[in-house]
Amino acid sequence: MKKYIYTALIFIASLLLDIITKYLVILTISEHERINVIGSIVQFTLVYNQGGLFGILQGYQNLFLIVSIIVLIFIILFFIYEKNKGMLFCISMALITSGAVGNILDRVTGRKGVVDFINVGIGENLRWPTFNIADSVIVVGAILLFVVFFKEEKKRKTAEKNS
Repeated sequence: MKKYIYTALIFIASLLLDIITKYLVILTISEHERINVIGSIVQFTLVYNQGGLFGILQGYQNLFLIVSIIVLIFIILFFIYEKNKGMLFCISMALITSGAVGNILDRVTGRKGVVDFINVGIGENLRWPTFNIADSVIVVGAILLFVVFFKEEKKRKTAEKNS
């Protein structure tokens, strides 16, 4: 039961962090304005992403809304029906789900697109696509989920070897 409370708290905390940071960015930064945070390596800049991951397929916001909702439903079903729910699995699912919900909320609230604002790189040509907290927690959650699957596979192989 404790792990589900932690799962809910992580979900709520990461979703609130995403919502609050996007709100603050919209209030304080003009679109495409750049504010240096750590020199010019890390900058805040307001960008509305009407496409998908890393800004691919710009202008297909409704398509990505539908795909995001379908993926969110599958993630929730996966969480519900997974029998082996260790703490790391629960944390990864909370992060992935909160990130998905955060970006879906941007798409359904009438904004021009998903609010992205974290810009990392060197100079103008060596920059990662602008992203947000939701994107970050999805990536961290996916990495943790990979670790969970890797550990489970290792356990399974050890059990097969010993039997």
